[in-house]
Amino acid sequence: SFLFRISLLNITLLVCMKRRKFLWIGSAVVLAVASVPAYRYYKKKSKFYNPLVTPNDLSRFCDEGIIRDIGLSYRNMTPVENEKKKLTDLLLAGDDGKLTGESDNEAVFELIEKKVRKDFKEDKLQVIKGWVISTTEARQCALFSLT
Repeated sequence: SFLFRISLLNITLLVCMKRRKFLWIGSAVVLAVASVPAYRYYKKKSKFYNPLVTPNDLSRFCDEGIIRDIGLSYRNMTPVENEKKKLTDLLLAGDDGKLTGESDNEAVFELIEKKVRKDFKEDKLQVIKGWVISTTEARQCALFSLT
């Protein structure tokens, strides 16, 4: 066992602590102290983007520059879809042609995920800058490059 002297307000206490308890408390303190700066670091590092302009799966592998390059390439390949309004309408349109509200991030995210899966099933794929992506993801990249 370890003996510790704790001095508070000129009162000295001798604390007897077993090794196992000391290690548990020490580990908890170190973890608590280290978690605050780590949380702040990762919170600053991660950015929130509208799900309409950020391809979810692709953004896990690519940084902003690559996504922007893919978007520029797609816009050059399909000049008909070179406008922000046109891309937004194509991305927000459901199978029935009804537009999803751009402000409802959860609904937009679900719609985009559904469209990406459908694109892969129907082989609506694009090969851009060496990446094989769905047409929906290419449109998201194009929209991202316009923002």
